[in-house]
Amino acid sequence: MIHLTLIIVDFLTGLLAAGAWALASAGGAIAAMVGGGALGVTLFRRWRRRDGS
Repeated sequence: MIHLTLIIVDFLTGLLAAGAWALASAGGAIAAMVGGGALGVTLFRRWRRRDGS
């Protein structure tokens, strides 16, 4: 009975760790896309301002 409990706890801990890792990597990808978009907009505005002057 103790062994079964340990297996279940270990399984749930593994699921939690995998979920946290997936969330962190998805968050990193989203942050990279948002950061890249913001950088692109900034560069485009600078280029447009320089070109218009």
